[in-house]
Amino acid sequence: MDVSRYPTLETVDFRNREEVNRFPERVMAEGLVKARAEIAELQARGLMDAGGKLLVTELPADMREGSDRDFGG
Repeated sequence: MDVSRYPTLETVDFRNREEVNRFPERVMAEGLVKARAEIAELQARGLMDAGGKLLVTELPADMREGSDRDFGG
């Protein structure tokens, strides 16, 4: 997806209502690119199937109920 056709925060002309209205489109487009990359990473690591279902659902030992560890907060 080519996000270069959308204005950036640095290039948007805030006096131009059309450009201001198009700026969120860039944010959404960039978010979609990042989300797709994260999904591809999870699939490549065998953690998610092609349908988006998580294949590993068990928590690590230190995150399970009754663990003697905490997050320090």
